Parts: sequence; C-alpha cells; structure tokens
Amino acid sequence: MLALTFLSPPLALADGPNLWVEAQAHRPQNGKGVTEALAWIDGNIHGPVGYFVFVYLASDGYREVYGGPTIRPLPWLELGVGMGRENEGNRRRRSAHFSADGEIGSVSGYYEDGASGPSHKLFLNYWLTKSVGIGLMDDTSGRGPRVVLPLGEKVNLWGALLRDKSDGTTKAVAAVNYQF
Repeated sequence: MLALTFLSPPLALADGPNLWVEAQAHRPQNGKGVTEALAWIDGNIHGPVGYFVFVYLASDGYREVYGGPTIRPLPWLELGVGMGRENEGNRRRRSAHFSADGEIGSVSGYYEDGASGPSHKLFLNYWLTKSVGIGLMDDTSGRGPRVVLPLGEKVNLWGALLRDKSDGTTKAVAAVNYQF
C-alpha cells in the first residue's frame, strides 16, 4: 500500500514482495525538528490474502516494528491489521490500515495504539497530472495540504504543511519515498 506515498496501495502484490523506504524531515514552527526513516515490505500469500511488515525509526529515539495479515476484498481496496513492538512503555503496538486506489486518486490511512499512545495518519491524493499530485494529510498532531511529485517510476518527493491541532502552529514535512 505505498506506491504513491506513505500508505498508498501496493502495486502488483502477486509479482512478489514490494519494498519501499522513506526518509522524512519535520520542522515545527517553534521547537526542534525530527527526522524519521520508515520501511515497508508486503507481499501476497494466496489469492487476496497477503502480509506486511512496517519499521519506523525517529531521531528522538522512538522505534517501532509491527506486521500482520492483509486482505484485498476488491482489486482497489486493501485492509490490514498488525501487532508488534515499540521501545516505550509496555512495548506492545497494534495497528490497522486501509488503502483505496483509483486511476486519478487514492485515500489511505492507518491507526496505531500502544504504550506511547494512539497515532494516526490519513492521506487523500488527487493526481492533477502524471507529474503532480495534490491532496490533504491529517495526522495525530495536525492537518493540511500536501503535494506529491513523482521523480521517475520508483521515487516520489512529497511535502505537507500541517497546522497543529492543539496550538495552531504550522509544521512543514518533507519526504522522499523510494520503491524497490
């Protein structure tokens, strides 16, 4: 589920494992920025049933890994649940994700919960052209506009300006996503 950007549907699960990595930089209006690295691998087990593994590392020291089964009840829809570990609190982490992909757009998201608390991201993408996508992003701390620029078949550059839900400040997020 991540061909377009973080948590977009995988393309061609039946062709073998799909792997992508992403690096993100978050720069809040006030305070210290955070750099993140994410990795995702998924594949097909049999028919509409598959699997995924997700790894996340942040420069503030937080780490998590989880995985689980996925199902594609329709060719354009993927659903998944996962369990794993984090390096805070009781260390258990749970997740659920979905992804719906069409020719001109997609919507995808996930929800996590565990010792460090709940977290979510939601992406809405619309392709203006093959070279520019626009949309909205909502995550645990903020929401705002997002732009995606494909740099070839396997690389996407994206950015978002997220308005913090608690204090009204703005956070800029920039990321590069590479699919192997």
